[in-house]
Amino acid sequence: MSRFLSIAGTLALALATLSACSNDPTVSSSGAQTNGSNVNFIEIDRIGKPGIKELYLPYGTHAAYNLGKPANDPTAYGPAISSFVTSAPAGRSAAIASYVADLLTPDALIANFDDTSGRASYLGWETGGQLAVDCNGLPGTTFGGRALNDDVVDAMLGLAFGNLATSTVLTATTPNVSASPPPDDGNEKNGANGTPNLTNENVACGTRGITTLQFPYLGSPV
Repeated sequence: MSRFLSIAGTLALALATLSACSNDPTVSSSGAQTNGSNVNFIEIDRIGKPGIKELYLPYGTHAAYNLGKPANDPTAYGPAISSFVTSAPAGRSAAIASYVADLLTPDALIANFDDTSGRASYLGWETGGQLAVDCNGLPGTTFGGRALNDDVVDAMLGLAFGNLATSTVLTATTPNVSASPPPDDGNEKNGANGTPNLTNENVACGTRGITTLQFPYLGSPV
């Protein structure tokens, strides 16, 4: 049996304040002590795949998106993602736009625990391990999730403005999209032929600030 974990990141604001930290935290709510089971939480933000809201969706939809359920994303926000990809400055084909929307919704990181590679890889499950987004050039894996060294910004830019969502890179059918990867439309904004380079945020990849020695695996501020 295949084993998958889908994580939709949320930030919740409790109608209480944490007064202690433990595996079963005590929460102070109106002077009463509780283990949190009867405390109401309000979702105020969410992020699974970084950059969907910030890059692909109109600002006016952000508040509703933060309160939405990932299961509703394909129908609620898929069309907006497609519209961004077909509109200027991306100006990509309808096939590429549809494919990007399918890859990015629902907004949840999916991890495949049947993968034994031992390394997470952003959009790895969704693309069958065909994207190489690791800062150090390591190949993609089918585990999915997101590794600290994954350049997720370049990945999100590359889907809209580059060739990451085309048959140039995705040479095989991907697990969560029924259609075959679309052909490149030649409209990349990658700096070639006088176009602006929108596929790279131009921040060098490096290991500064990251350590694999101990939790939380982040070094001192740069």
